[in-house]
Amino acid sequence: MATLTLPEVFDLRLHLQELEGKKDSPELSLFERCDIEDEILALKEKLGQFDRQKFDQADECINCSG
Repeated sequence: MATLTLPEVFDLRLHLQELEGKKDSPELSLFERCDIEDEILALKEKLGQFDRQKFDQADECINCSG
């Protein structure tokens, strides 16, 4: 898995919030709701992987430029 940059993580989190807001819409069909749930799970996995990797090397954030 490629390392995500901080702007990419920010964009993923914004998209995740947007999807979580849409998933309970009564206008969605069951299949659309399932697709949104699948996308939410995939985004959470990517973000979780980022969180697990960010302090892998000697307690130093490998994704930070400082």
